[in-house]
Amino acid sequence: MDSIDLALWDPNIHRATALKDKLDMFAGDTGATLIPTVLNAPIKTHDVVFLSFDDCGEPVLETARAVRKSGEMTFILLVNDKTRDLTPLFRPKIRPSGVLYRPVKNNEIRDILYEIIDELDAIASNNAEEFFSFKSEGSTRRLPFNDILFFEANLKKICIHTKGQEISYYNSIDNLIVSLPKYFIRCHRSYIVNTRRIIQIQGVEMSLSLSNGDVIPFSRSYRDIVKSAVLGNTLFDSVKGT
Repeated sequence: MDSIDLALWDPNIHRATALKDKLDMFAGDTGATLIPTVLNAPIKTHDVVFLSFDDCGEPVLETARAVRKSGEMTFILLVNDKTRDLTPLFRPKIRPSGVLYRPVKNNEIRDILYEIIDELDAIASNNAEEFFSFKSEGSTRRLPFNDILFFEANLKKICIHTKGQEISYYNSIDNLIVSLPKYFIRCHRSYIVNTRRIIQIQGVEMSLSLSNGDVIPFSRSYRDIVKSAVLGNTLFDSVKGT
């Protein structure tokens, strides 16, 4: 793989800096991209997120849940002391991938990250058709197609809308549509929608309601394509206003 994104979350700036220095050493050896984050920063999707904290209070649990919500495939690594009870973090809505105990050693970081890289390579190799790959901010990113709600064209960029975030990268909507699975259709000159996420067509308003509550437009020139795609989708629940 070209690179992986490593994100670090720790409200203690001194402790965060020490861990960041260790991660920087690993990033330099492997080409990984380290994106340090801070307390209350917007949660984005990353390959690996280090959650370093003191106790399992609600702020930490909320952050962990937000990290998982933003990326179903994200590897969450907990960093804490051996004396702490981490049981509250081992829940279905968080699903951590491992634990590193302080003081964290360089070889421990290396071993667990190389294991993650191997796993990411295996996923990419075995399920390449299930992921959307793109270049953003100098690194290769991957998102499960199932997580993508719709694409929106804005000038020379494409904005990817998922249930937890929006990511922009450079591309044209004409180039994009030919690279997507058939259940993604163009419904407007500026929109491509995942038909598996459409729950309702509003013919009068010329809009599509999606599973997360978002509503996007469709144009008359794509009306028949939209109706045909949605009616042929077994995951579609209802078609109204048509």
